[in-house]
This record gives sequence, C-alpha cells and structure tokens, in this order.
Amino acid sequence: MTTPDLDQEKTSQALVSDITLRKQIESRLRESEELFHIQVEAVQDYAIFMLDAQGNVLNWNAGAERLKGYKEKEIIGTHFSCFYPEEDQNAGNPAEELKKAAAEGRVAYEGWRIRKNGSRFWADVIITALYDENGNLRGFSKVTHDITERKKAEDALRFSEARYRTLFRDNPTMLVTLDTDMTMLSVNPACASQLGYTIDELKGRSVLKLIHEDDRPAVAGQLRICLQSPHQVHRWQFRKVRKDGELLWVEETAQAVYDVSGVLNILIVCQDVTARKRLEDELKKTSMQNELILASAGEGIIGLDLEGNQTFVNASAAAMLGHDVNDLVGKSSHSTWHYVRPDGSHYSMEKCPIYAAYKDGTVHSGEEIFLRKDGTSFPVQFTSRPVLFDGKIVGAVLTFNDISERKRAEEEIARLNADLAARAVDLEYANRELEAFNYSVAHDLRNPLNVISSYCQVFKELCGAKLDENCMRYIQETYDGTLRMNRLIEALLNFSRMAHAELNWESVDLSSMAREVAAELKGTEATRHVEIRIADWLVDNGDPNLLRVVLNNLIGNAWKYTSMREEAVIEFGAKKIDGKPVYFVRDNGNGFDQAAAEKIFAPFQRLPGPEESRGFGIGLATVERIIRRHGGRVCAEGEPDKGATFYFTLSADDRRDA
Repeated sequence: MTTPDLDQEKTSQALVSDITLRKQIESRLRESEELFHIQVEAVQDYAIFMLDAQGNVLNWNAGAERLKGYKEKEIIGTHFSCFYPEEDQNAGNPAEELKKAAAEGRVAYEGWRIRKNGSRFWADVIITALYDENGNLRGFSKVTHDITERKKAEDALRFSEARYRTLFRDNPTMLVTLDTDMTMLSVNPACASQLGYTIDELKGRSVLKLIHEDDRPAVAGQLRICLQSPHQVHRWQFRKVRKDGELLWVEETAQAVYDVSGVLNILIVCQDVTARKRLEDELKKTSMQNELILASAGEGIIGLDLEGNQTFVNASAAAMLGHDVNDLVGKSSHSTWHYVRPDGSHYSMEKCPIYAAYKDGTVHSGEEIFLRKDGTSFPVQFTSRPVLFDGKIVGAVLTFNDISERKRAEEEIARLNADLAARAVDLEYANRELEAFNYSVAHDLRNPLNVISSYCQVFKELCGAKLDENCMRYIQETYDGTLRMNRLIEALLNFSRMAHAELNWESVDLSSMAREVAAELKGTEATRHVEIRIADWLVDNGDPNLLRVVLNNLIGNAWKYTSMREEAVIEFGAKKIDGKPVYFVRDNGNGFDQAAAEKIFAPFQRLPGPEESRGFGIGLATVERIIRRHGGRVCAEGEPDKGATFYFTLSADDRRDA
C-alpha cells in the first residue's frame, strides 16, 4: 500500500448563504417604490419632486409639469432656484431654505413662484431633508401647491375687513350697531365724540337712553319695525341728548342685518341735522323778509316753472314790463313779455338762452329784448338761475335790468372812439408833416448860420488888427452864438428822430459802452480829476445806438455838473428790484431840488447849475423818449449841492432774451 502524496492532492471548498430574505426585502422595496411612484404621478394638484443635496432636480411628477410648465426632460438636472422670482434669487433665498431644511429636517412656507412662461403663482411649499442610514444628507423632497386663488380670497377678505374697520372708525358720520334689545354693541369715535361720551361709556348701554324722552316711544317703535323687516332701509328724524344735556336733531338711517353668526343686529347711520333744522326755522322766520326784499328790489325778479309760466313777479319787474303783478303771475312769459322777432315769430323754449338753465342746470347770463305791455321793446341784461328741489330742476329765477341808458352810453362811446381814431390818424399825419418841417427848417436855418459863422471867421482874420476890443468881442459872441444854434438844431433833430427810429434789438455790453463814454469825456478835459466807477458785466438787450445816446447824456450831465468839485465821483451800476435790473448813474455834483424831478425830463427843462454847464434842455427829454421806446422807465433823485442819481430800466421780459 502506497502513501498518497499530500502536496499533490487537490481540494475545493464552497460557502453557501441563504439570501431568500434579502431578495424578498428588495422585491418589496421595489414594489413600494413603484407604488409610491404611481401615487406621486397620479397627484395632479401638487408638484412633488426630489432634489439632490445641491438642489438640482432629480425627478418630476405630472403635477409638477402641470403646475410649473416644464417637461421632465427639460428640468431634470436643473437647479431648483429657477422656480423663484429674481428678487428671491438675488437675496439667496433658495440656498437659505435648503440650509434651514437640512438643519431642522423640514421647512414650510408660502411665497411667489415662477412658471416656465414667466407667470407667477402663490405657492404653499414643504421641503423635507432626506438622510441615509448613516445620517448623511442624500437630498430633499419638495411639495408645492398653487394656493393663488386662496391667497386672493384671503387678501380680499382682509382688505374688506380693513376697509370696513377704517370706514367705521374714521367715518365722520355717527355709526352704531344694536342687538335686538336695543343695546349698543359697537360705536364709532365720531358718534361718541359728537354725543360727548367715550366709546366705553356707550357700549353695552341701551340706545334709548340717548333719545329725548318725548321722542323715545316713537323711535323704539321704529326700531322694532326695522327688526321685523330685515334688509329694508328705514329713516326718521328725532332729538338726541348729549352727555352735557344739549339737544341734537338727528336723521337716522337703520337696517336690520345678520352678522356672520346669523344673529340679527341693527346697523344705524346717524347724521347731525341740528344746523339744518335751525336753518329751516330761520328760513321760516325770514320768509316775510324775503318777500319784502323782492318787493323792494330795484331789479326785475321773475320765477318761472318748467313750462315758462311765471310763478312770482316782483313790483320792479312788473313796472319795467308795463303790467300789474297780478296780470303776470300764473301767465306764460311768452304771452306777456317775451321778445318777438321782427317777423312776428316767437322764440321756442329750446332755443332761448333764458330757459337754458332748465336743460343743463347752470347759470346763464346775457342780453335780450323784452316787450312792454304797450308793444314797445327795450334791451335787458338778464341772469337765469336754475331752482332745484330734492336734486331736480323745478324751474328758474330770472333777474333783469333795463339797460336802455347803458346802450345809449355805449353808442356814444363808440361814436367818441371813432372820432378819437380819426383824430389819431390826423395826428399821425400831422406828426409826419412836423417831422418834414423840422428837417426843412433845420436845413434852411443852417445855411444862413454857416454864412454868419464864415463871415465872423473872415472878419477876425482880415480885419482883426484894425478892430478894437469891443468889436472883436461882438464878432466872437456872434460866432459862438452860431455854434450854439447849430448844436440846438442838431439836438432838436435828434429828439425828433427818437420818436420814429426803428429799434434794432441785440445784446449790449453797457459796462464797455460806459467806459468808452468816460474815456471820451476825459479826453476833452485831461486836467480834471474825476473818479469814474463802472460796474462789470452789465449786459442787456436793446438798440446799441440809442443806448449809447442814453449813456452819453447821463454820464455827460454828471461830468458837467461835477465840474465845480475838486474830487468829483461818477458811478454807473445796477441793482435788482423784484428780480429785474435797475441801472443808475450817480454823481456828487450840483444836484437839484426833488420837487423838480418830474419836470426835468420834459423838453427845454434844464437842470440848475452854472451857466457854462447848462444845456438846451433836450438831453434828458431824449433819454426819457429812448427808455420809453425800450419799454422801460426813467426817474431821478437829487438834493441841492449833494449830487443826483438817475435810474432807468430797459426792455420787457419778452425782449430780454431776444
């Protein structure tokens, strides 16, 4: 017998385990998941889907597709933040909600969500965190339900309740609710305040305690009737008693209504009509006074019904129409006084302006022609006012005055205006003739003056050595006189031209212009010491040539009338008055009496001063004419030996920006 070789012997071993239980568990798990999937897919009103731990969509049920509009293949793998409005995404709300669900296990909230088409819906959302057996976060389940309609209904209910509370609390009218025993259940602040109580003092008390004892039985009866006929509105007036004992007349509107519990209450709206009652009493007291006023009024007053019949006529109206009052009351206005056209036809009520107040309920005024009883006509100024009763037009009140005298005065005024227009034409023609005459006279005067001036020069040059001192003085005075006469003629012509020269509007630098004028004046008397102050940036609109004449005259006058001052000062500037520039030229020269301020702008009125300084009296008149043509004004202030100030304004606002 040989011993076997153990190293060469081959062996095998098998391990067998029974997995029947695991297979059964896996099968039941698959069946459970399939059943869960079928149930989830069958839900149409809820979006139910899973998210991974990062928030990406893992699955998608039919309810989610219907609610959010995405197909499963469109949304799987997409981050769930796409369902949130942009403002929520920017605020990081999706991540915060997952974080909170992971920490707390489950979160529930409401908010706006976005469908695929961009539309919004109000959603009820539940997010639940899912963990494995080791406690590791696997993802989230999310259930979303569209509750937009419920949200709208809740908002509408809250708005309605808030509006009712606001209306009840802030309404200036007294509001009260009563139970069937007439006990006050609620009282608004206006009611408590007007009755002198606090709300707590009134709630729970019988409303009958607030009613005047004489009116209490009738009001209690009305309230019982109100309870017997729910939803019908009842109204009555009576007296209430304030806490301080003062009486109030009130008008109540009451209606029995059921509250949310089905209990019958009475809702009362109460208005204080004390003032109206007093007014009614006053109207009764003044009724006779009104009749006296109507009777004594100087203007005609007629009441008309809707058919044009006269309901009342005062004495003045009857007198103007040539009737007795009794002849007119109750009669048609068309048959007694209304205007008849020249062809004999009458106005219809639809076309007559007097009756227009019947149609539109407004006041109408105008002029008409009325007939007197004797058939003569006369013009009237009338006003027709509608009469309303309970909101309806029931007639009109016509007031009128005979304007015959005014019409005659208007005709006279028209005639006088026509005469005035004709005279204006004649005056314009005369002015043109005068202007032509001025030029003609100036030309005719200048020729002999030039001859005289020339001969004076010849006499001085040829005969000067042979003439004595008096003769030379006479010749010089004659020569100087011709020069003054020439300057006067030139001044008169310039003054005349100012009235007709066309203005050329442009921007003018008045500061630069004033400096040029000052430089020219200094050039004529270089030895004089004069301080001239000129403000910068004075710019306005106007005719530059004419404004140069203004500054030449005003600054030139200041130069002349400061000639006796060792330290002369001349200033050109501006100040604002009512937001508009007022320019001025001021000096410290001779000045003048303020009483003469209005006269110095008239032609040939000269400022007082040394004879050698005095002009022809045309310069300031020329300034006034130029400034007036610019739409401005000029005035002066002065005091003897203390200087003078001349103010002027320029063009109107519509020219200032030209």
